[in-house]
Formats: sequence, structure tokens, C-alpha cells
Amino acid sequence: MPIIRNKTVDRRLSSADLFCNMSASKAFRIIETYKNIRTALLFTLSSGHDNTIVITSAEPNSGKSVTSANLALSFAQNGSRILLVDCDMRNPSQQKIFEKENNAGLSDVLAGMKPFADVVKRDVKENLDLLTAGPTPPNPSELLGSERMRQLLEELRPQYEFIIMDSPPAGFVSDTLSLLLNAPQSIIIARQNHAVYNEVAKTVELIKGVGGQVLGSILTDVKEQHKSYGYTYHAYRYRGDRYRSHYRRSDRPGYGYGYGYGYGYGYGYGAKKSSGEKQDAAPEKAGGGKKRK
Repeated sequence: MPIIRNKTVDRRLSSADLFCNMSASKAFRIIETYKNIRTALLFTLSSGHDNTIVITSAEPNSGKSVTSANLALSFAQNGSRILLVDCDMRNPSQQKIFEKENNAGLSDVLAGMKPFADVVKRDVKENLDLLTAGPTPPNPSELLGSERMRQLLEELRPQYEFIIMDSPPAGFVSDTLSLLLNAPQSIIIARQNHAVYNEVAKTVELIKGVGGQVLGSILTDVKEQHKSYGYTYHAYRYRGDRYRSHYRRSDRPGYGYGYGYGYGYGYGYGAKKSSGEKQDAAPEKAGGGKKRK
């Protein structure tokens, strides 16, 4: 599993978080890692799966919005026609990353106030369209799970090869669970030394409880362990639809969160948990720290 070296970034999101705007020396490992993620997803989605992907997390501050943006960009650079949708209507971020206005967006479409064609931002990058979140509505969860959302996705699926949706942390608000009723495939983002195993496991169960599917996971803010052929590898594995890593506990912050994380992505996909592997009794620090008492 390839992982790139950690780099500290400011919590204020901007276009500098897109790998296409980084210097070649900074961007190389990030780009290569996203290529690996993209290849794994293309293999998975080639077998008759839906072309929508919901990006979520168990907790805030996991890096899901920048991950969503860069994953969409990676697909677009591969020649696919991509739509990136900011479904985090409580705390939208994509307009900051792509430096676009957010006067109108998804909330207006779902409320029947504006048509999609009037609010979508075409070609924010080559092959990449952006639908920002729009003004924050009083009922984002109801809108995301509505019949209008289902109809919108039905209209858009034939127009794009993939639709990537940046959604709120599924472990904090019900918005993402409502969205999964209309777009069941998800990827969970977890931040090393920030996410708690029990919270991530709970999020997986919540997703499965509404009929959703976890395609895989991405670990962010990974600290460099050792290098091999230009890549950094870390003892983090995703097994099937269950996380298997070591996290330290962190206080659960309220929603209405800020973003910020170091670059460092790990992607694990598809392996099943061996019958002889023992479940940890308590969370540990990523990288093999001692268990917390």
C-alpha cells in the first residue's frame, strides 16, 4: 500500500491544496498515490457498480474535502468526465478549494429554486465540473435523502463517468446516511493519530445499516516510516469493510468543524480478515504504540 510523506498544511483551504498547483517536488508522491487509488477504484467499479462515490469520515478534521477534490482531479486527468458535488451543506469547502462562488448550488437545486444547468460550474479543471453546496438550508438531511436527490442523480449519471460527493462525517450527522439511500457506495477517510477505532467501526456499521457499501478507506496525515523506491510504506491495512489500525483517542469535537491535515494518503482495499487474527481490545497509536489504559 503506497503512502506519501507527511506535509503540514494550513487549516484554511485554498487552491494550494490541489496537487495540480503544487511544485513538482511536492506533488509527485501525492499524484502517484492518487493514481493507485484511482486504479483500485476503476477495477472495483468496472464490475457493474454504480458510478457515484460518497466520500465521508467518522470524525471531523480528517481531510475528506481535499481528498474528494484531488481524487476527482485525478480521475479527470485520466480523461474521465467527472462531477464533484459538495454535499456538506452545513460546512461547505469545495468553493474554497477551487476558488469559486457559492451563492447558489446543490441546496437550490434540491429545493426546486434553480435547475442544475444554472448552478453547475463547468470545467473548473479540464474534464471536471463542480456543483458547490449552495446556501445552508434548514433541512440538509431531508434534502439529501429526498426524491428530488434521487431524480437529480438519475439525470446526472449518464452525463458523467463518475460523480464524487464530498459529504459530512457520517459519525456526526445524519446527512450522509440520508445521502447513501440515493448513492450507496462510500469511501471512509480516517486521519492517523486522530481517528478512534471504535468511532470508525461504528461509522461502518451505520453505513451498512442503511444499505450502504464501503468500497475502501484512505488514511490521511500519515507519518513517514521508511522509504522504498520513492514510496513510503506504513503498517496500516484496510481489510474488507473493517478498519484494522491503531488510533489514539481524541476528544470528539462538535460539528461545524475546520479542516486541515498533512498530506499522506494510504489506500487499502478488498482483503478479508483472516480467521486467526485477533481483535484489539483497545485502540493504539498508529504505527505501533502502547495500548492506552
